[in-house]
Amino acid sequence: MLNITDDIRQLKRLIETKAQHPYLLKYIQKPSLDEDKLMLLWGLFNDLDVTSEKRNQYIISTMLVQIALDTHEIVSNSGEGIESPEVLKNRQLQVLAGDYYSGLYYQVLASIGNVDMIRILSSAIKKINDNKIILYQQGSIQDVPTLLMTIKAIEASLIQKLADYYNEPAWIEISEDLLLLKRLHAEKSSYMKSGESIVFDVLREMPVDDPIGGDVPISEKEEQVRTQFDKCLRDARQSVERSMRKLAKLDDELLERVKAILEQTESMANSYVKEG
Repeated sequence: MLNITDDIRQLKRLIETKAQHPYLLKYIQKPSLDEDKLMLLWGLFNDLDVTSEKRNQYIISTMLVQIALDTHEIVSNSGEGIESPEVLKNRQLQVLAGDYYSGLYYQVLASIGNVDMIRILSSAIKKINDNKIILYQQGSIQDVPTLLMTIKAIEASLIQKLADYYNEPAWIEISEDLLLLKRLHAEKSSYMKSGESIVFDVLREMPVDDPIGGDVPISEKEEQVRTQFDKCLRDARQSVERSMRKLAKLDDELLERVKAILEQTESMANSYVKEG
């Protein structure tokens, strides 16, 4: 019987083979796999009464959707300023690649006639894109709970929709909480390296209570934003710890990965030493 390490290795190979396109790979980077989402999907389906063949088809399809979303995200985050013909061609190929990967998930599920899974993943894609618009639309988020709910929807909707379909609420919670924490790590790392982070941008836009009235100095406002962000980081860590306790069992390797993310929070919270 395969363990999680063997399964993940096999799934990665199957996904990479499915996503491989010689022409696209000549011009754009090989798509990266989010191994944490892959491991969470494995954990969910490992708790279900499904054959390994169906499990692999469902996980591969879901990860192809994730690759498509990530590829389109690269395009949306890189289109600033005047572009050379070479850069423009690269962007066009990134869009094409995202569409190609998206079509692959549909092809896999259509080949086995699984209309339910197509519907579930399509619903997740819509939810993710709707929440990306909310996140990037200036002034649309007015409070921290809404911000965190929006990030959870972006990061975890694929797994959340599947876990909801199979009535596995514990996997919804651990996926939302863990992927929120991981995204917050990435946002803080980006902020410390370059000063850029969409989450910090949204926090800056939120109204600040000033007991004496008037405008808050920029330096003080930034300190408040940092304090608020670190509170989000610590709260997310506690949520992950609570979610872990609700799972009847957690594979050792998955448990170790969760612990590693939690330990990263310890070292990252309250630290604003510039990286690099």
